[in-house]
Amino acid sequence: MLTVDLGNSRLKACLWRESGASFECAARWDDESVELERFGGWLERARAPLAALASVAALAQTERVLALLEAHCERAFLGPDCGLEIRCSEPERVGADRLYAAAGAADRCGRSCLVVDAGTALTVDAVLVSAGTRAFLGGAIAPGPRLSAAALAAGTARLPRVEPRAGAPALGTVTEGAIQAGVVVGFRGAAERLVEELAREAGFEVAPVVLTGGAREFLLVPRPFTARALEVVPDLVHQGLLAALLRVAGARRAP
Repeated sequence: MLTVDLGNSRLKACLWRESGASFECAARWDDESVELERFGGWLERARAPLAALASVAALAQTERVLALLEAHCERAFLGPDCGLEIRCSEPERVGADRLYAAAGAADRCGRSCLVVDAGTALTVDAVLVSAGTRAFLGGAIAPGPRLSAAALAAGTARLPRVEPRAGAPALGTVTEGAIQAGVVVGFRGAAERLVEELAREAGFEVAPVVLTGGAREFLLVPRPFTARALEVVPDLVHQGLLAALLRVAGARRAP
């Protein structure tokens, strides 16, 4: 089984193999440059019969990656059903990464939870799990630390571009340090505030937080969300996508 997460700035893939009663990620691909020729070579070596793709990238890029999967796998599925009821006004516009992360968190927690995905963008979402119901309620989207730093540099005349550094202090004594403070400490503050506001509005008083995403290190020191149980799951989108792939593959094989 192969799961592929095509995001705004990275192409990530997990090759899953059965291990007893479960699956484990036996090999992975993580490429910021999205070099499809190299990825095709990796797919040829992986030899996965089934693949599922979740994408929030442009349509042309999505089609190129899907074509590679179809060329190297027996069957490839684009955006298989995530298994959640989507309680949003425009469900078709909800990002696939948000939905599969939410589905993976619902599977892991077995109860209502809040999903924080820290990457190019910061997403904080509420997932309802109750009495046989699994529903994506919606949430919030904000810029991630690197996007915030880039926007400051692009939108001002004299502010330099900085590379955000996890753990930056709030007291910046030079311009670059002040930008680090605003981006990094502000990012932490936004995540923590959004979690509590979403929890209040959704009625999730004691819901745990599931944290994922490539920029999650910006939220880990010191430990965030101290009033709630916290689980850090690097492959959360892939886990939700794998569950969806298993469901659709089982349905296709059924008599």
